[in-house]
Amino acid sequence: MNGLKKNLGTLALVAGLLAVDVWILVPAFADELPLYRQILNRLKTDPDVVLPWMPDAQDILTMHNRETPIPPQCYTDSNGEHNPCYVCHQDAIPGRENTQNDRDLQEAYSFSDEGLTNHWYNLFKDRSERVNQISDAEILDYINQDNYSDLAQRLTDAGYSGWKPDLANLADGPAAFDQDGFAKDGSWWVAFSYKPLPSTFWPTQGSTDDVMIRLPPEFYKKADGSLSRAVYKANLAILEANIKGYPKIGSWAIDEHEVGTDLNGDGQLGTVNEVSAQREHYVGAAGQIDLIPHVYPKDTEFLHTVRYVGVKPDGTIYNPKRMKEVRYMKRRIQSRHFQLKHYYEEEALEKEQGSLPSYKNFGHDGLSSNFGWNVTGFLENKEGKLRWNTFEENVFCMGCHTSIGSTIDKTFSFPRKVDGAAGWGYITLRGMRDAPNVGELEGEIATYLHRVGGGTEFRSNPELESRFYHADGSVNTVALASTRDFYDLGAPSPHRALQLNKAYKAIVEAQEFIFGRDATVTPPERVLENVDNETSPTLPADKQHDWNILLDWQAAAQSICNYRGDADFRPLAGAHVVKLAGKAGGQFNQVCAGGTVTLAGDLRVELAAGYQPQPGDRFEIVKAGHGVNGHFAGVQLPALVHGQFKLKSDSGGVTLFVTQDSDGDGVNDDEDNCSRAANANQRDSNGDGFGNVCDADLNNDGSVNQADAGLFREAFGSTNADADLDGSGSVDQSDAAILRSAFGKAPGPGKAY
Repeated sequence: MNGLKKNLGTLALVAGLLAVDVWILVPAFADELPLYRQILNRLKTDPDVVLPWMPDAQDILTMHNRETPIPPQCYTDSNGEHNPCYVCHQDAIPGRENTQNDRDLQEAYSFSDEGLTNHWYNLFKDRSERVNQISDAEILDYINQDNYSDLAQRLTDAGYSGWKPDLANLADGPAAFDQDGFAKDGSWWVAFSYKPLPSTFWPTQGSTDDVMIRLPPEFYKKADGSLSRAVYKANLAILEANIKGYPKIGSWAIDEHEVGTDLNGDGQLGTVNEVSAQREHYVGAAGQIDLIPHVYPKDTEFLHTVRYVGVKPDGTIYNPKRMKEVRYMKRRIQSRHFQLKHYYEEEALEKEQGSLPSYKNFGHDGLSSNFGWNVTGFLENKEGKLRWNTFEENVFCMGCHTSIGSTIDKTFSFPRKVDGAAGWGYITLRGMRDAPNVGELEGEIATYLHRVGGGTEFRSNPELESRFYHADGSVNTVALASTRDFYDLGAPSPHRALQLNKAYKAIVEAQEFIFGRDATVTPPERVLENVDNETSPTLPADKQHDWNILLDWQAAAQSICNYRGDADFRPLAGAHVVKLAGKAGGQFNQVCAGGTVTLAGDLRVELAAGYQPQPGDRFEIVKAGHGVNGHFAGVQLPALVHGQFKLKSDSGGVTLFVTQDSDGDGVNDDEDNCSRAANANQRDSNGDGFGNVCDADLNNDGSVNQADAGLFREAFGSTNADADLDGSGSVDQSDAAILRSAFGKAPGPGKAY
């Protein structure tokens, strides 16, 4: 019997290893299961978990995947052509603290023996059945529930001693902050607006998020110790410029008298909107703290919430209340460049020797590495309430925030903040331009789509790919030029948002985060189950790219369009459709390209239900920064109740407008040289563009006045062509009547639109 029990236990262990969705709950033999399985079983069965059960064992022995710091995206099949890896793996940029120098990882996979097997099993799981069981109403109700606000008290009750969420009403997103981005609860957390990193954090991949920063108390105090928002604003601006490597940066309006320091370097005190970072120390009570280039001061905190994708009744995407994760990091030690350089060299040596990642475990205060940041976080338990991460779940965060070459002091979002005062406040993707990275010409997203060949690292977002790629895999530049901002580029349809929300909820119910937390309904196709460092395809040099995490917000602001490149209509498979619902921006789809637009194919204009344009309405349907080539081969325009559509093309673009024959002379206003006075013959004797019947300005000085009256008297009774306003063949009383009615006015009006 004992032997039978042992065999059953062994079979259970094998089944658990082979099928990640099979849960083995055999209390008598629980200690024979791998420790990670025991942890998962407890997460699945224990009620209202807030502090997960952990066995009394060495941390690494509790792990399913010792290479958890390698994220799932690293197992993309590049096919020797597609390169999403450049966003993370870069060589050092002079002056910065990051000397990881891992650009070579763009060329070829370079995994440890443990990492050669893809342990992110959730990538290979089909969740369609569970997704189809969850109704839209159910998931909408779920994602709009607040699972954040009770977390601090639950942690306290459980004896948790680490950082507890201390920003009130954060579930409400923007409502928790004032117009400057400061938390309304007085906690000194400050929200900032940043461009989400390509491409995992684009909402179309299944998550929304926000990030807040908090500096230690001396940064929001005057030299005398009193609290001061002005001092805090100054120090935040100095920090932003320092992290980005700018000599100065725009800021909120700051009273230098309150700060007690000349912030902009003009030698006098006043109210300024620009702050210089060319100084040795911060200001106020932080006046003795050194500015270390591209390094945050000790005790800097970041709070990052990852949320579901909210869907409003009108289909708008937003940040809902429910959080998938709450992530927190704090700089526990102050590091200088020479120290960090040593740690990078030490890590490179460990990797060369084949050592697996290891981190310092500070218990409830999270994990840390030599680089000085403590990282911890919270995930949903099976009921959807937030709980503390397990050790392995926390290790997942360490790879990206420890040792990749593209970050600045291990951070992503703050270096990508919208520059200056415009970037302080809760994140908003509407109106955020697709700014290029520093050193690039085209927008970051447009560039990414060209380099990666798909909408995600796995090229597995069919919705995004159907929008922005042609059937042959080339990028649809007309579609890119039809976007106004980041939202248009990176927001999913309501249907996709709800499907991905349901898929992630299925992961929550199973608590299988250690097998991957990517919200996928069906398995993405281009994922490697195993990697061979020697035989896997490599990327040629022309597919490898230098990249700077910083964004050129100034170039984006100066561009006439969100899309900065050329737009080519020639590859379109069908007619280009323009749908009109109004004249305002966003009520019709405009193609706007900062480069050259090449027209071809057919144009079809459609009207939204109930909308009728009126004479005089104009729609700039194509806008070009560097000229227009070609023309539409065919044009289909709908009939209107009043007037008719016409197209006008020039070097600046294509305008659709509504014209009519206002004076009933059989000539439409756009071609009528007297659009408010009937003149079917369009007679214009002096060739100035105005027909005679509306042109009593005989001396062409721009107005009908006494000088014109004098010239008219001289011509009266003659056959003077210019003074013969009505075209009767002689200058008579009829012409005099026209002159009198035009007196004091400019000639015309002529051609309209």
